[in-house]
Amino acid sequence: MFEEKFMVTSNDVDKNLEIRLSNLTRYMQQVATDHANKIHIGHNDLAKDRLVWVVIRTHLDIKRLPKMDEIFYVSTHPGKAKMFLYPRYFQVYDKHHNLLVSVSSTWVVINYDTRKVIMHPFDDRKLPEESSKEDIELPEKVIGEATNLEEIRKAIYSEGEMKGHINNTRYIDYVLDLHDSSFHEKHAIKSFLINFDKEIMEGDKIELFSNGELTEIVHGKVDGQPSFSAKVEYIER
Repeated sequence: MFEEKFMVTSNDVDKNLEIRLSNLTRYMQQVATDHANKIHIGHNDLAKDRLVWVVIRTHLDIKRLPKMDEIFYVSTHPGKAKMFLYPRYFQVYDKHHNLLVSVSSTWVVINYDTRKVIMHPFDDRKLPEESSKEDIELPEKVIGEATNLEEIRKAIYSEGEMKGHINNTRYIDYVLDLHDSSFHEKHAIKSFLINFDKEIMEGDKIELFSNGELTEIVHGKVDGQPSFSAKVEYIER
């Protein structure tokens, strides 16, 4: 297990003084990056062969979110690879090591230029495999219709990263921004499942469709083609 310690700052939180889910996933990305570098499968290791890690699905099971000024820990470990799919798990703990959030995710390695999945990026190299009793099931495909067009928004400069691709944590903001602060004051997020289908680029216009329910299905589309799908379970506070 690989673990890092953080503190929630005022820049991290929403009106409820809880860490925004997109900001929490950025901390998770940082820990995953640091761990991958440590075991020599990080960005610089892969970049030599024009390869890059890409997350394709993430599932967050949330007991509660860390609050402003709270110390929290993010632990991560890789699971057993399944063909070209590489599972990675995360747990978020408070300072007393109480579990706050448990996360599962699946990753692939793609060619940076062609964006195609590489079937055997590590040849015969044996990668580390770990497990925890707090691991949750790997994320599944989002199932459900969402036909109500709720919003059309443009992917902007500040959301981008290398080559103009939008950071996938921003997709979480797209989903949660379908509701205003009064909704989020009354409802907490119990679980969040997201499938990443196609990269969104700076300048793209994203159509956001919802089923309009508390167990909400959201589809994000660009030019009529799926970019991501999400399933959010809201509960009353």
